[in-house]
Amino acid sequence: MPPMAIDFEAEGLLEGTEGAERDARLRLLEELTEDGVTLDELRQAVEDDRLALLPLERVLAGEGRRYTVEEVAERAGVGLDILRRLQQAIGLPTPEPGERAFTEEDVESARRLNAFREAGIPEEGLLEISRVIGMAMGQIAATTRDVAGDAILQPGDTELDVGRRFAAAAANLIPTVGPTLQYAFALHLRELIRREAIGRAELATGRLPGAVEVTVAFADMVGFTRLGEGLPADELGGVTGRLSELAGEVAQPPVRLVKLIGDAVMLVSPETDALLDATLSLVEAAEGEGDEFPALRAGVARGTALPRGGDWYGHPVNLASRITEVARPGSVLCSPEVRDTAGEVFEWSNAGSRRLKGIRHSVGLSRARRAELTDS
Repeated sequence: MPPMAIDFEAEGLLEGTEGAERDARLRLLEELTEDGVTLDELRQAVEDDRLALLPLERVLAGEGRRYTVEEVAERAGVGLDILRRLQQAIGLPTPEPGERAFTEEDVESARRLNAFREAGIPEEGLLEISRVIGMAMGQIAATTRDVAGDAILQPGDTELDVGRRFAAAAANLIPTVGPTLQYAFALHLRELIRREAIGRAELATGRLPGAVEVTVAFADMVGFTRLGEGLPADELGGVTGRLSELAGEVAQPPVRLVKLIGDAVMLVSPETDALLDATLSLVEAAEGEGDEFPALRAGVARGTALPRGGDWYGHPVNLASRITEVARPGSVLCSPEVRDTAGEVFEWSNAGSRRLKGIRHSVGLSRARRAELTDS
């Protein structure tokens, strides 16, 4: 039975529009109604000024929200408590009891929990993985929104234009994202496994290593705060985006780009030489961007750190961060442990002993440079 015709004008859904804009909204309202969107949903979307995004939401919601969380747990064959905890860990809002906020895809996702269990991952491990996935997917989604939005929006667009174009882009993009993420995950997991050695101690205890010896580097932009006061937000975002690109280019295995923290990046590697080379390359790359790009300064430390949730914790992480704060523009300052474990491809100059915030003892610092090649 076809849906009852709605008098959109009488409902106030065309208020504030005229001419071509009014015609476009009317057509969009008609299309959404034909697609099953309720009058209450239309009212809320108009009130929130997001009517143009409803077609995109319809694509992302699949066949629509039809299940409560209790029904999802029952259909998937998983416990309600762990399902709620996992949803919170991944960053999803908590619906009201009995609210039909879940789709068929949510049911399928819940069923995949059993695959994790069959792989031997305990519930606390699932929560840790879910938190990391939530943070990573939030960043990917935000970046995709920004990049796609800038590419899709055109001056003079109507709500109908935007709604159709965003929905079409999502329909084309979503099928490619899953395989791409799966491909990237497999590559990174393979590289991590290749670099991990499982020795006699691990075989005896049945656990992989916890804290491990690594070299850690932070590099941040000099004068970023002042730069932010004079640049529009979109241009400032372009600067930090370029820093992320440069860091990604130098972070080749065994070096890993751990995170971008505003105006700074964090790199980690089990090998000192590889990390020093990457850090020096990053500082040089920033210089190569020209006068409009801020200079970088970097701090490097080595020691025992604990990997958790894709991040690293421990003394060398804190020390590298503090060393960065006292480094001069264009320099790479290092702790004694870094200098002691580095190869002969680097040259050093004494940067003095410094008391660093949060570090109990003074630290003797050295500046690293690439060794100049001499003719034999």
